[in-house]
Amino acid sequence: MKIVASHTIILALLFISKLAAGQGRVVINEFMPWAGCNTTSEFIELMNFGPGPMDIGCYIVTNGKYSVTIPPGTVLQRGQYYVLSGQNTLAQNCGNTDSLIQADLNWNTCNCTNTAIPTTGDGFMQNGGNANEKVVLLDPSLNVIDAVSTNIPVSSSVSITTPIVGGCGSKTFNLGTMSVSYETTAPSTGNNNSIARKVDGDCGWVKITAISAHAPNKTGSSASATYDFSSVSTTQCNAIYGSISIQVNSADVNALFPMNYTLGYDADGNNLFEANDQYTYGVDNTAPSIDIDNLAYGRYRVTVASSSFCNLKSFDFYVYNCYTVVLPVKLLYFTYSGIEGDRHLFRCKVDEASTLNSVILEGGDGVNFQPVSVLYGPFDKNELVIRGSVSSYSLYRLKMTSYTGVVSYSQQIKVSGQSGIASCWPNPVKDRVFVKLRTAREGKINYSISNANGVTVKASSIDRGAGEQLLTLPVEELGHGIYYLQLSGPGLQQPASFRFIK
Repeated sequence: MKIVASHTIILALLFISKLAAGQGRVVINEFMPWAGCNTTSEFIELMNFGPGPMDIGCYIVTNGKYSVTIPPGTVLQRGQYYVLSGQNTLAQNCGNTDSLIQADLNWNTCNCTNTAIPTTGDGFMQNGGNANEKVVLLDPSLNVIDAVSTNIPVSSSVSITTPIVGGCGSKTFNLGTMSVSYETTAPSTGNNNSIARKVDGDCGWVKITAISAHAPNKTGSSASATYDFSSVSTTQCNAIYGSISIQVNSADVNALFPMNYTLGYDADGNNLFEANDQYTYGVDNTAPSIDIDNLAYGRYRVTVASSSFCNLKSFDFYVYNCYTVVLPVKLLYFTYSGIEGDRHLFRCKVDEASTLNSVILEGGDGVNFQPVSVLYGPFDKNELVIRGSVSSYSLYRLKMTSYTGVVSYSQQIKVSGQSGIASCWPNPVKDRVFVKLRTAREGKINYSISNANGVTVKASSIDRGAGEQLLTLPVEELGHGIYYLQLSGPGLQQPASFRFIK
């Protein structure tokens, strides 16, 4: 007999067991153990599968020898990626087959590692079929969130003491003495091969040349488990509550149970799942379906996972008049990517973009908003790039309208500052420093380089136009050491600086 997972939800006492630490499921989604272009191009990609946002500040990424502490206040929206690497910018085919990639965290410059990570030979991770390299994600209390190894037995570990990073306290641990259950992938032999889940959030892994940091995995594979969502029969529908059933399909469906799920409720009715909404965690022990009943009327999102906490899948639905209506999942994330030329650049990702009639970028002061840019469907991609003219607006949001006329809004993004350094690389430097920056107007850009004693060792100026600029600064004559680069000029709102190692 099927045991139904019962969640009686009364509006006045909705989800008493609200999660305090976060409302998402973060996984190690892809990693490249060693890059042929250079050692520091290796990367690790995390992904929040939802159903809600997740604060990963003070989380620790480690291979048992090195550790990286993610800075406090780092929040991932559902569907958002977070890339850690040994450099700021990964060239095309060293981070993504389609384009260059900006890393979210450079472990060689973040001052957030337990010790200096090598920049030649084996870097953060070891390469080779016998290395059995592992990547483990720990929360601030050293609980294992995810753990992956290219083979078993895993590589050896040492005692690690993490640094203090902002409000993140120091932690000491040894993976070799902890109980860690590893997903296994495949040996890592070969440069420029990433190890990726078959699809985002899946339990299956594959070694692939189509690397895809900061993007959905490009393996060409199918998920190892699929799901069918439905409402249940009228015998489980009453005048107050509704129910849902999610059928699990797999070659060995019993091995996936007990299934876990996180159920989110849109408490404020704004069609978004945010930190102030309400979430509860549940388990269904009996194959082949996940059944949840006694759901009060309203909008929900549920993210399911197998017993291994992968095989992830999310569904948006609405309970109305006992029955359940499955909704298209709309916005996954909305981010600001800086200035390109003379226009602001925003990126967003939606589920089922084909259901959208239009996406409007609006600018305003937090109360009143005006259209800035409009994209009209049909859309053939779920990831969209939106450009808007640089203006006096400090806040931006998206207004999304479906073909059925349903309107929903994104969260607001604050755009502070029209100019400054976007990125500098590489670090350490060999003979040239590349600086990507944004200038509000044309004019001279003055730069100076000082050593660790504050002595200026080089200074010059460059004429540049307005918009996004790429500067190439030769430094081959400098000796080994720590240097500070400072830029100023009429096109920069304030002087910008950057620390690098030669």
